[in-house]
Amino acid sequence: MSKADTIALSLPLSGDFSEIGRDFSTGAKLAMETLGKGHELFIADDGCDKDLANQAVKDIRLIKPALVTGLICNETALAFANGFQESQLPLLVAGARSVRLIKDRDREDWNLWRMSPGDDAPADQIANYISSNLKDTAFALVDDGTIYGRNLTDGIRLRLNDSGMKPQFADTFRAAQSTQSGMLRRLERSGVGVAFIAATTTEDLFTIVKDHNAFNIKNQLIVTEQLAVLPYLEGASSVSNGTLIMMQQPHVSLKSTSKLTKLLETRNIASSKGIYDGYAAIEVAIASLGANHQDTTQNLSTKHFDTTLGAVEFDKYGKNIHNPYRLHVWQDGTLEPLDNSNNL
Repeated sequence: MSKADTIALSLPLSGDFSEIGRDFSTGAKLAMETLGKGHELFIADDGCDKDLANQAVKDIRLIKPALVTGLICNETALAFANGFQESQLPLLVAGARSVRLIKDRDREDWNLWRMSPGDDAPADQIANYISSNLKDTAFALVDDGTIYGRNLTDGIRLRLNDSGMKPQFADTFRAAQSTQSGMLRRLERSGVGVAFIAATTTEDLFTIVKDHNAFNIKNQLIVTEQLAVLPYLEGASSVSNGTLIMMQQPHVSLKSTSKLTKLLETRNIASSKGIYDGYAAIEVAIASLGANHQDTTQNLSTKHFDTTLGAVEFDKYGKNIHNPYRLHVWQDGTLEPLDNSNNL
């Protein structure tokens, strides 16, 4: 039976990512209470697992909803993209970050839009910052040798090549060491003014920024989002003021989230990013719904959406043009967004 007024969610309600799935579901249900009059919600468990995702595709196909959202894991999003390729059911990806979803969208004829930032979102912003602000400053790109670290620094390098800029120094450090003095001394000798450091673990980055201060090295560090927890780490006071972290702004600090934050407090629901993600996904889903799949597709392709997590708007490739990553500066025990004059 067709349920054209139904929004389907595919989420991991079992398995290792079930807590994230449950939080997302909580946010989605709260949004439906507020905005979803006349609409229903159908939730399928994909477990962030390929086999379960394929079963979720079958379950949702029977419902014939107006749109599917959730899709917070890459494997799930790809299973749904292929599973609904022929029906052209609109898919609003609200968590998966695979670049492939956008890169292969037109070639595979996938009817999807990715509102979540891509894996390449931090590289875009770092490259923008360097090309806009460091034209006359020697800079370095350093990674931990992992796939994550190497892909991130390679992505930045490729983007900067287009601007005619190249790093003066590049290095790879050994992860999980009690000190990173060797890498930092090499960095100091290189004479660069700014170094971007990509690492998979908070521990490695924390070691680096503490050693950087202890050895009184004068160049500035920009590090990846794994150090976003810096204000909560014991010993954070030993990190130099001015250290920069490329990260998403904490959801509770956004002005746009205040209404939902108050609602959670009223209902004694513990705040989590997943709840806000779920709420925002339903906001876009409901605002995009048309009389049929074609109308909804047109709305997703052309409309601007305001959500509790900020603006959402898709380019011709189905990518959200609003990148949530910003540089944050460590200053006197707090992380604050860097002045927007850096053109991020």
